[in-house]
Amino acid sequence: MTTSYLRPTTLDEALAALATTPTARVLAGGTDWMIPARAGAVPDALINIFRVEQLRSIRRTGDALELGACVTVAQLLKSKDVLQAAPVLWKAADRFASPLVRSRATLGGNLCNASPAADLSLALLACDATVTLASKGGRRSLTVEELVLGPRKTALGPGELLVGVRVPIRAGQVSRFEKSGPRPALEISAAAVAFTATVEGGRLTGVRIACGAVAPVPMRAKKAEALVEGRALDPALIEAAVEAAAGEVTPIDDVRATARYRRRLVAAYVRRCLEACTDDRRLHAAAS
Repeated sequence: MTTSYLRPTTLDEALAALATTPTARVLAGGTDWMIPARAGAVPDALINIFRVEQLRSIRRTGDALELGACVTVAQLLKSKDVLQAAPVLWKAADRFASPLVRSRATLGGNLCNASPAADLSLALLACDATVTLASKGGRRSLTVEELVLGPRKTALGPGELLVGVRVPIRAGQVSRFEKSGPRPALEISAAAVAFTATVEGGRLTGVRIACGAVAPVPMRAKKAEALVEGRALDPALIEAAVEAAAGEVTPIDDVRATARYRRRLVAAYVRRCLEACTDDRRLHAAAS
């Protein structure tokens, strides 16, 4: 089988190519795609967007961080804007694979791969990020929850390309990213938790507790969030939230971990995140 290969250098060229070959596989860094490709799963057409400069920018506006879909993990780690405006995303990038993979793996690729264990997707979910999808017919915005529908399944329609991510900037935000896998390096999460909240008068508001590798999609523990939203934390409330979060996830047994172990990891990570918010010293560490 012959595969056609296109390498546009502008966004207009990329969208035009997708419009004429809507079933083409879009390739950015290629770090996830190379594994099935070597096993023989090669599509009829490939569109490599890695050299589209419009998709490689990081820009901070007044109230948001605007990230191009082809921003690499290495770029995220080098960006002071990402560290200051979206620290949980920076922390997720810091736990992402190896330096070699980081130099190629992209933000949009991590989202569109739609893995339940996707670290960047999990951090973006905790940030209330939205994504921009573009086609020859126009543009539309979705939340991360609306984009990722299941393992390897997204809401992208024929001819659509994920072109950017918008992360709201919130003053006084604290965050943590907790992750565990079967290997100390290059680990794929057995379970992960991304946490963000805003501190106001000793209480947490805008609480987001996002859990990864414990459901078919990265998910928010909304019952646990509701329990602590706007309330002063105490040990009993923390334990109630931990129990709620552990009860919301739906993990499975696989080669990386058992469902029981994953549930216990979620409980431990949520407890760690919330306990850090009851101690001024640890709270400062979580915000840094």
